[in-house]
Amino acid sequence: MKLAQLKGLIHQAAAEREITPERMVQALEDAIAQAARKHFKEKGVQAKVDLETGEISCLRVRQVVATPEEVKNPTEAITLEEAQKLDPNVKVGDTLVLGELDAEQLGRIAAQAARQMLFQRVREAERDNIHREYSQKIGEMVNGIVKRIERGDVIVDLGRTEGILPKREQIRSERFNQGERVRAVIVEVTKDANKPQVVLSRTSPMLLVRLLEMEVPEIFDGTVVIKGCVRAPGERAKVAVTSRDREVDPIGACVGMRGTRVQAIMRELKGEKVDIIPWSPDLVTFVQAALAPAKVNRVRVDEEVIEEPLRDAEGKVAVDEEGKPITITKRRPVMEVVVSSEQYSMAIGKNGQNVKLADKLTGCKIIIKTEKEVKDEISSALAALLREVEGELAEEMSEKEEAPAAVEYDLVIPLEDVPGISERMRERLTEHGISHAQALANTPAEKLMEIPGIGPHSAAKLIEAAKQALEAQVASRSEE
Repeated sequence: MKLAQLKGLIHQAAAEREITPERMVQALEDAIAQAARKHFKEKGVQAKVDLETGEISCLRVRQVVATPEEVKNPTEAITLEEAQKLDPNVKVGDTLVLGELDAEQLGRIAAQAARQMLFQRVREAERDNIHREYSQKIGEMVNGIVKRIERGDVIVDLGRTEGILPKREQIRSERFNQGERVRAVIVEVTKDANKPQVVLSRTSPMLLVRLLEMEVPEIFDGTVVIKGCVRAPGERAKVAVTSRDREVDPIGACVGMRGTRVQAIMRELKGEKVDIIPWSPDLVTFVQAALAPAKVNRVRVDEEVIEEPLRDAEGKVAVDEEGKPITITKRRPVMEVVVSSEQYSMAIGKNGQNVKLADKLTGCKIIIKTEKEVKDEISSALAALLREVEGELAEEMSEKEEAPAAVEYDLVIPLEDVPGISERMRERLTEHGISHAQALANTPAEKLMEIPGIGPHSAAKLIEAAKQALEAQVASRSEE
């Protein structure tokens, strides 16, 4: 069967649909083959379209298999033995052409089926093109017009296709009307045939980044660099910036003359307050800046070990052979930030918003404390330490009282009355809490050896001298 001007029609349709002529020809061949299979009741049918001649042919074909058991349908497959009777050079896996079917026998019903199949294949090709084109634009900002609203989701006309702005990706306070212009970033492109493929977002931090690139020439040309951006959509955002040129103030460039640049962005984001803060490689300095407008008195740095799920290139959680999530161990900085009582509420922010955003921006765990809280913690720690020391002292005293080696004397003899102890040695002993003969006699030699200038021999002599002095005094009292 020949169709005049087929080449021109194919090229025209391909141009209108923005798909390649080759894809259009493939769609046409699939549609004709499907219609022929239904009409001739054979599965083994292929269609061929020759653009140059306009010739359309339907071929009876069979897939060559090795054994009869593999022939599930005789109109679809043929054994190698039977196939080689028709073509000795055929091999397993080849497609054997048995002959040509009369395409002109296809009736009106078959033609309608072919038409439906063609439209389906063309739509698939269009979806593939849109997926390929917009997948490269993920993270980019697009302008569109609100076409309709379906159960809270906003359908946006993007020109070539429609995008969907799901309710979860909308700023909570905003409302849309049909025909209204809207800006959003592309966050996902799907292949779903039942709804728009391009998923948009107005809550993504990337939207704020793109708006800054549009409003601030210094960011667009790379002089000012955005190092981080976090948002509580519709309420507050924090952007960390730095400059590659010492002559350019990154904060001033983003804010603009009298705040014109940042105010334009805030209007686009329905009044979302945007804090522009200076980025610093020093984490403590960066944390202090991130907590603005609160003033920080001091920061204590610590770290903690955390476990996070391992994610692949697409952001999906990786799992092991048993289907359990794979986790990795990381060390995260912990910043204990001390502020005055007056600054505490500002540092925390409404519903903890300020500290949560600073936490995300810096990648640290931030703990806010007041000066009073820190003083109370120190007092509690000191009290606990004193209780521990008192307990240890009481235990030592108890052990000394129970020690059988200790000799108890009820006499107090000053060290001056103990023969053989020099004045310099008395001073050393007194400095270490040994001021009389009884204390010296009951002090272990190892304890005395801790005093500078006293060795094993000297310690033994001192203890012996003290005991002799005490015993002499006891004997003297007995005689009296």
